[in-house]
Amino acid sequence: MKITKLCVLLFSITLFVACKKEEKPVEVIKTNTVEKETVIVKDTVKVVPKEEKATSVKINSDGVKVDSKNIDVEVK
Repeated sequence: MKITKLCVLLFSITLFVACKKEEKPVEVIKTNTVEKETVIVKDTVKVVPKEEKATSVKINSDGVKVDSKNIDVEVK
């Protein structure tokens, strides 16, 4: 009878140790919500015409027109 009690006692201790719930440390994770604001800026682009540094010749029904930026041109 002593052996039976001893075996039951050892079996119950083994079950108690095996079934004991282990508490694991819980990690707390903080999340920060970041809201992005989209700002659309519409810029107007001014187009500046590029001045040509060459001579231009225009021919129409009224005659010939010569324009030059660097030199004086005479049409004879």
